[in-house]
Amino acid sequence: MYIIVIHFHHLLKNYHLLYSLSNHLDYKTNCIYFFLSVIIWWVMKMKNKFSLRSIIVIIVLVIVVFVGGMYFGGRSTPSKEEITSTALTQKIRDINELAVSEYDYTKVGKFSNSLKFNGWTVPLTQKSFLITYEGKMKAGVDLSDVQVEKTNNKIIVKTSAVKILSNEIDENSIKVYDETKNIFNQISITDYKTFAKEQKKKVEKEAIKNQFLEKTETKVKKTIKDLVYMTVDQEQYEVEVEVSE
Repeated sequence: MYIIVIHFHHLLKNYHLLYSLSNHLDYKTNCIYFFLSVIIWWVMKMKNKFSLRSIIVIIVLVIVVFVGGMYFGGRSTPSKEEITSTALTQKIRDINELAVSEYDYTKVGKFSNSLKFNGWTVPLTQKSFLITYEGKMKAGVDLSDVQVEKTNNKIIVKTSAVKILSNEIDENSIKVYDETKNIFNQISITDYKTFAKEQKKKVEKEAIKNQFLEKTETKVKKTIKDLVYMTVDQEQYEVEVEVSE
């Protein structure tokens, strides 16, 4: 055992070898090599004062403590950097628009129109069609004007009101039935556009009646809280989200 220790000690004392190791190994590995060289130096000094068994036990304990400290110390969770209200405001504003809810729908609608003269319906001028279609509506909040207030242990995020962000009918899903061919009052592209616009408003009213926006507001608050807690320490700050009416 002493022979192995002596040979290894002489290797580590070689300056050129140490220099080569330091250039090709990472910081932790170099620290370990340095630490081992110190232990070996100590063994050489103490070999006549302690028994071989005692020296081995001491070396093992020291190595376990050293390596364990480096391993678990390196795995410690880094603390999140302190952030100002201005920086946090800009971080949220960069998202611009936050859509958190979707409302898929399949509908059937009927369009009907007749020519009028002085408030009277002109006979034989009715035009109509029946349409089935699918669409998707998204709701959320505009974050371009969000405001953030930060105190010692509380962050308040203020946003504009929740609203419908988009409502689109899938053109590929449209199917037209019972379309009239009236030479006195023909169906035009404008009729289809007007009908689609009216149907969208109808769907929006239906969704709002079913508390679509209220549910969206709840999701907005949770999503913004999660976004903020990705930046700040949850144990250090309480986050409150205020959505305008």
